[in-house]
Amino acid sequence: MEPVCHVDVAAVRRLRELDLTPEDLQRALAGGLSEARLCTEMDAPGMAGYAFWSRSNRTFRERMTLKAWTYSNAQSILRTTHPTGTFAITAVSGSGMVGEEAASYSGDVRTKNPKGSAVAKLVERNFEQLPLPIFDNTNIEDGAEANDIPTWFLLYKSSKEGLRFELSLPVQMHGKHVDTWMERIILSDEDNPFLGAEFDIKRLDEIPSIAPVDVPVEFKGTL
Repeated sequence: MEPVCHVDVAAVRRLRELDLTPEDLQRALAGGLSEARLCTEMDAPGMAGYAFWSRSNRTFRERMTLKAWTYSNAQSILRTTHPTGTFAITAVSGSGMVGEEAASYSGDVRTKNPKGSAVAKLVERNFEQLPLPIFDNTNIEDGAEANDIPTWFLLYKSSKEGLRFELSLPVQMHGKHVDTWMERIILSDEDNPFLGAEFDIKRLDEIPSIAPVDVPVEFKGTL
C-alpha cells in the first residue's frame, strides 16, 4: 500500500484539519528531548529511550488538554484523543526513513521496537475502518471508546543528524513491527527545529568509554 503523503504546506494544512499545528508536535518532542538528555550512564539501561517516549506523550497531553482533548492509557497505549472522540494520537519511536518524503512503500518507515497484541489490534481496527476520508474524520461516532477509534502515530527517530518525525496513520504490520501507513504528514525541514544538532537516544543509553584517571598522591611528611 502506498500512503497519501502530505508535505510542506500540504502537511500544515492537513494538521489544521486535525485541529493541530506544527508547534503542537514540536513541543511534544521538545519535552521528550529535554527529559532524555537528563539521563546518564548511571540510569538503568534503556532509560533515555523510555524517558523520551513517556515525556513526549506527557508534554503533548499537557498541551492538548488545554484545548479540551482527553487522554487514555488503555492497554498501556498512551493515547491523546480529539475532543470529538473521533481519533487519537500516540508518540512512538520509529526507524527507517521517518520524516523523509522519499519513503513510500511498506517497510520504508516502521516502528523501532516490536509491538504486542494491543498495538496489533489497534492497527487492525484502523485497517477495518478503511477507507477513512482523507480530509474528514466526522464519520466516526462521537464518544467511541479509545480502543475503537483511529489512532495516529507521532513517529520520531533520532540520529547524529538530529531528530526527524512525522504524524502517520498505521494500517498494517508485518511480524512485530508496524510498517504500513494510510497517511503520512511530514513537515518541511524548516519546520523541524531538531535537525542539525546531534541527538542520538541510543548513544545516551550506552556507557561511554572513559579512560581511568590516575591521581598521584604524595605525602609531604608527618605533622
